[in-house]
Amino acid sequence: MAAQKYKVNLLGAGVSGLSTALALLQTGRYTVKVVATHLPTDLNIDYTSPWAGAHWRSYADIADLEQQEYDAATFRRFAHLAETEPKAGVMFLSGHDYWEVKPKNFVDPWFKRIVPNYRHVPLAELPPGIEFGITYTTVAVNAPKYLLYLQEQVHARGGIVERATVASLKALAQIPHDAKGSKPDILVNCSALGSRTLPGVHDLQMFPTRGQIVIVRVPDELWPKAKQFTMERYSEGGAMGTGKITYVIPRDNGEIVLGGTMEHWSTDEAISEETTKAIVERVVGTRPDLFSKATVLRSCAGLRPNRRGGVRVTASVEQLDWNESWTPNSFVVAHNYGHGPFGYQASVGCAQKTVTNIEDRLQALEQYRASSRTMSKL
Repeated sequence: MAAQKYKVNLLGAGVSGLSTALALLQTGRYTVKVVATHLPTDLNIDYTSPWAGAHWRSYADIADLEQQEYDAATFRRFAHLAETEPKAGVMFLSGHDYWEVKPKNFVDPWFKRIVPNYRHVPLAELPPGIEFGITYTTVAVNAPKYLLYLQEQVHARGGIVERATVASLKALAQIPHDAKGSKPDILVNCSALGSRTLPGVHDLQMFPTRGQIVIVRVPDELWPKAKQFTMERYSEGGAMGTGKITYVIPRDNGEIVLGGTMEHWSTDEAISEETTKAIVERVVGTRPDLFSKATVLRSCAGLRPNRRGGVRVTASVEQLDWNESWTPNSFVVAHNYGHGPFGYQASVGCAQKTVTNIEDRLQALEQYRASSRTMSKL
């Protein structure tokens, strides 16, 4: 007889939510129901994932081994998809980090050991106005396409993805897991900025950071070269890049994302034409050979789910409705949110860590439920 599977209700269908749902399903030990206000193909400023430029460039500190592992696991997965799965929208290309002011006492980033072809850019190869640069092979992700791919993979493994607005963590627990009306065993919160106001979570460390991007195309004759180029340009000399950041991220459909802005606490949906112009000018100033003839298709804005103190990837056993009855209502409650502008580059690693966190709490869940059943008989 097949072992009984644990039932998971998961909140959020961005890259973190769908990656976590897929990671759970891949173990074969869980059934998963994803519920979310916004789903892939939706375009809403509060639904961050479709707006992302999404190339892999880790900002993990040289001493932050946990974040490094999240990012490394994701790079390995993305590299595999780039090699084997065109439907995922992931492709290899050459990454470039440029500094207008050379960092003092520069230390090579930790990811030098995992990315191919890492090197310092010779002065003769640097764009005008750049004092220092590094280059390496990385990947870029067509964010809207990748979200649909994740959703397809969840469906293929029997997962459910359903549109619903969830009022609280308690409400997530009350959503029937399946057609039989079963209760979930596990609740997973991947609600990003929603975690700030979601009753049962109320994480006031969360805050929005508005980002505006510009989507362009280049002439057909330039596309073969442009699709192999991604960059970040930093206006100050911090070792990992600080100040104003200019970036270029191509997608496999011929579009190129130019950015960007970092506007903490701004939730303005209106597009600034002045900002669009400034972004394009900064990019053209860096690579006029590729972008001086670019055609602007549209400008977009999204809200990055930033969190003071970094990401929250945790799990615990919690009792809901304890005062309403002695009926066992204990759950494993897991969280995976607060990734700011780095959701894609850590998505697989954080999803895998969430699975590990959940599995580490299952024995405690069973003990908690057994104790609750004993108490209910008294």
